Amino acid sequence: MISRALSKTYSWDQQTSDSAARFDLKVNQTQTDWYLWREADSIETANAAVAQNDIWHRVRGNEYNYRRVFHNDQRVVDYTAGEIKTRHAEPDWSKLASVISPQLLQELKRGASKTLFGQKAVRYTGKLGGQSIELWWLEQAQLPASLQMTRTGQRMTLALKELHSKAPAAWPRATEERIADYGQIDAADFGDMESDPFVARVMQQDGHSHTH
Repeated sequence: MISRALSKTYSWDQQTSDSAARFDLKVNQTQTDWYLWREADSIETANAAVAQNDIWHRVRGNEYNYRRVFHNDQRVVDYTAGEIKTRHAEPDWSKLASVISPQLLQELKRGASKTLFGQKAVRYTGKLGGQSIELWWLEQAQLPASLQMTRTGQRMTLALKELHSKAPAAWPRATEERIADYGQIDAADFGDMESDPFVARVMQQDGHSHTH
């Protein structure tokens, strides 16, 4: 959801380092913990409110595998590199890794700086697409310390609560051990499984074509 709201394609000048972050995410009156695990060729997020993890693996070049883990349903949906190409759903890796599109910073006004989480944070503000945006950006970590996006009747805030080079073991990562007993579905088989209520729901979420 966060990455979709900031969907512009660009590339960071610097390589992002391995890290793990826990954010407080609030959309209007709904609040949840939102997690990010960032490694060289793997990016995983978890939304505690809906008990869902999204995992992207960079296979080579512009080829990716994507896995969606639905803990409440105990189901896993796998999108192969070929399936992702068929759906034209290749991600912006820079945006996945840093939550915010690099292009966004270029379209906002750079302001004051201060120290947050032991590093320099820079304030960016502006209005884009009818949304007012206020961002405190951690230059070293290449992650937002806080982000607020508002438009008439809607408000989304994201606030960094913890930042680690390696995540605490208690964080809800979708490890192979944790999901070993989950049912696995290849997204390419969706067309033959529309009578399955779970598949029908996921297809509806996808809009029959998963995009990021």
